[in-house]
Amino acid sequence: MFLSAQNIFSQKINGEIFIPMNNRSEIWLKPRIDTLENGKEYEFKIRVSPEYKISQFLFEKGLATQNDSVLVVKTNSSKYGGVDTATLRVIVNSIGGSRIMLFQKRFLVKVPEKMFPLISNPKNNLIKVNDQVLMERNKPYSKEVFLNKATMSMYDNEATMNALKVTSVTISLMEREGKQFSSVGDTLSLDAVREIKKIRNPIPVYIKVDGTNGKTKKSVWNRVIVYAEGNE
Repeated sequence: MFLSAQNIFSQKINGEIFIPMNNRSEIWLKPRIDTLENGKEYEFKIRVSPEYKISQFLFEKGLATQNDSVLVVKTNSSKYGGVDTATLRVIVNSIGGSRIMLFQKRFLVKVPEKMFPLISNPKNNLIKVNDQVLMERNKPYSKEVFLNKATMSMYDNEATMNALKVTSVTISLMEREGKQFSSVGDTLSLDAVREIKKIRNPIPVYIKVDGTNGKTKKSVWNRVIVYAEGNE
């Protein structure tokens, strides 16, 4: 298939001989870079001599796609930290189909360290308003937080932050004769909003959030103190 001089610079992989792509007259790949960052896309100009055409790309640990003369490469190493390798292999056919040439380009891949949340004693069953304000037991919150169609969200714990689907929200103002105002979905009922608007002095409010994750169901009660800004 190849001249013996070419075999000196080739590498036998899985029974096939691939020629390093560098400094070849049959194929060009620019820019000439050898190191990639994992997960990042790179664009190369790729061309072959007029008597050849590209038949197939094989790219381990990633994806290689061609659009005319532009080759887009994106690595996907499963390694964490340090340097990995990824090899691009190109199968080239002569226009007449009588000759096949196999080329390869080896890249070094920089892989970042995996980041793990360092949380000691993570809190469970987190409740947030508008997915921003964390509801903590017995903490004070302005009534404005619960107005303007506020939505409630629930997470299993602060380490994994897996979201549960909120199915209902119940508000209970103990100074309103223990009345409960429930809604379907993740927003407060109109009756609950009306009662919260009436708050002038700080009072305890109980908030119950029901959520599901598959077959798992959870109900979380939070007691918070709701106040009016500026004691209006």
